[in-house]
Amino acid sequence: MNIGGDDGVGYRRITASFARQFVVCEVGSGITASFWQDSWTPLGPLIEITGPEGPQVSGLPLDASVADAIINGNWWLSGMRTRNPLVQLLKHCLPAAEPIATSETDDNFAWKVGEQAPVQKFPTSATWQFLYPLGQQVSWHKQVWFAGHIPKHAFFTWINVRHRLPTRDRLRSWGLQIPAVCVLCSTHDETRQHLFFDCTFSTAVWSYFMTTVNLQPPQSFESTLSWLSRPSLNSHLVLIIRFIYQASKYAIWKERNSRIHNSTSRPPEAIIIDIKDLLRLRLDPLSRALAAAAAASSSSNPPVTLMGTWFSLF
Repeated sequence: MNIGGDDGVGYRRITASFARQFVVCEVGSGITASFWQDSWTPLGPLIEITGPEGPQVSGLPLDASVADAIINGNWWLSGMRTRNPLVQLLKHCLPAAEPIATSETDDNFAWKVGEQAPVQKFPTSATWQFLYPLGQQVSWHKQVWFAGHIPKHAFFTWINVRHRLPTRDRLRSWGLQIPAVCVLCSTHDETRQHLFFDCTFSTAVWSYFMTTVNLQPPQSFESTLSWLSRPSLNSHLVLIIRFIYQASKYAIWKERNSRIHNSTSRPPEAIIIDIKDLLRLRLDPLSRALAAAAAASSSSNPPVTLMGTWFSLF
């Protein structure tokens, strides 16, 4: 990737500019520290305080070092008789010059992330978290990203939870001239709540599984999402229900799209069979892994496996 030319100079400049915000300098002799561009004062780079006019007004070149700004043990500004506000600002920003002028130690550069203390070794984790801070934790993350989830189902669920699916009510709110009616039942307008819970088609799919496991979940989208955090005291059943939830909603959406784009339709019974076949294939290796982990714990009585729970229900 080259930016600004085949030699990559533009890319290196951007990288250096980006990294500079994390570099602080403990000035020794001031020979290597950049007066304008390095963060060697508590105020940060002085060029960010004065702007590009700083070097022009003060007469100190942009590429000058801290040592270049000291003449006979004093800052070069000391002899300037001017009321220019930028010059006066600089005078108040600068520390005492004598310790730097008489120092024989090298300038020391370190990495500083946010309010943390400067360190010599680049802190990868801290820098990443500073650049990409964690968002607000949500209450439904375990219902979406649980262990062993099917990636496409979990991603679909995440999109749905974020209310980003292009259901017909949302498409019409954007100004698209499309029918409002649900393509699965043709009796009510399509919304997220209707499509996945109130529609007779989706109810047939979801109710089949919930009746089989002898559970009565809530009937609203948000309430069901909360209910999935602990739908049963049986940990295997909790995992199975989460799989069923994601697989059924994904299959309902897929059937909805097939009817719109391919003019093909299938009954709820066919969708249910597909979901059962798919989950059986997914649960088998997961069940084996859990059983192996349980065996390694040297339990005297082998526990009921995940697949054992599945076959006891379906």
